[in-house]
Amino acid sequence: MFTVITRARKDAKALQYLNERSYGGFLSVESLGGGRRKEEVIENLEEVLRKPYIPILLLGESERDLMKELLPILRESGKPFYARLLRTKRVRNMRTDELHANLEEIKARFRLGIEWDGAYKLNPENPFGIEIHPDYDVYLALGEGFRRAMRSILKVELGENSLVLRKLMNQEVYFSGPNRVAEVSKKLGFPTEVLWRCPCTEDVPLESILKANEGYIETFAGASRAFLERFKDYDVVVPWSGGKDSTAALILAREVFGRVRAVYVRMEYEMPGTDEYVEELAKRLGVELIKVEVPMPIERFGMPTHSNRWCTRMKVEALYKAVEDLERPLLVVGDRDGESARRRLKPPVVVRRNDILGEFIEVMPVKFWSGLMVQLFILLRGFDLHPLYYAGFYRLGCTVCPSLAEWEVELLDNLGMLPDVMKRRSNPSS
Repeated sequence: MFTVITRARKDAKALQYLNERSYGGFLSVESLGGGRRKEEVIENLEEVLRKPYIPILLLGESERDLMKELLPILRESGKPFYARLLRTKRVRNMRTDELHANLEEIKARFRLGIEWDGAYKLNPENPFGIEIHPDYDVYLALGEGFRRAMRSILKVELGENSLVLRKLMNQEVYFSGPNRVAEVSKKLGFPTEVLWRCPCTEDVPLESILKANEGYIETFAGASRAFLERFKDYDVVVPWSGGKDSTAALILAREVFGRVRAVYVRMEYEMPGTDEYVEELAKRLGVELIKVEVPMPIERFGMPTHSNRWCTRMKVEALYKAVEDLERPLLVVGDRDGESARRRLKPPVVVRRNDILGEFIEVMPVKFWSGLMVQLFILLRGFDLHPLYYAGFYRLGCTVCPSLAEWEVELLDNLGMLPDVMKRRSNPSS
């Protein structure tokens, strides 16, 4: 969903090697034909900019003057872009691992970089100065319920629609307007801890955030649709949990393919409100909804743990069985880079094989998006997010998931949604 542009064909060849090795060949790589002056490359650059993918311009130190000439053309295109001079004389002089590190950091800039102008505005140049890391994510703390939860559980006051930078180990930095107002550790297996707080909140209207980012989001949506267009001849399936990422993937798939099967594998300990959300949104989208019920015999297998996630195996098997009649299955999934390093290092297209489906393809149209981008995309399409996102949740799973942090368990308990089996786990003597 990105086009990486370089000056010379030999530089493009080096980038294409990296593209094949690390991204499955699903980035686009273009050269400007080898010219050294603006007049010699402008036609090629303008042709690339007319294509739907997001441009990244990489030049070497010896091409500094050419970079200065090309930046105004990139700005005039109106598309999000990023341009970087590498430390080597030419792109092809850089080691492959260092070139890969540059690309990963640049990709992170597109989803994390922020400009503050009365609203949070996505900008890979990142004038707001938010910390950039390939494994970080950013999202909005939406709704009065989210603010109420932060206030009641942690005594942290947030402004309306605060921005949240999610770092490693579930550590989060909260911004209200231009101000950093708190940092909270939600590390799994440890008590939730407020590392610091500042009483300097500022409300940010959601309408201003949506307006500031509409063009940016639509450009990325266009790039994701162009990516999906490559798979027109397949039987399209979206594994749909009701979470924001799979919802965004479903909307994109519906826009590209028209006829889409959404498979909702309902686990016995599903998050409350998911049934209603999925059924209502499926009707509004006009997609075929396949609902599969999966019991969770905890009395037989015990509580799921990180080392024994028997529930995940049951969920995945139920998904595959629900679509085993398809001849050429294409699974459109909501995996994103910001969720984990493991997901970031997967290419955007994976060919898989199992005994139920045989060989099938998995594609990830929102892989390079942030949680913020996903939220804004869904809202700009006129849909609400799952209700629990407005109550303080960053992600959705089961109410007995071993990956629930203490913060999420307490939220469920406060909302009256924590199942008895989890209460007994927390209080063995009861």
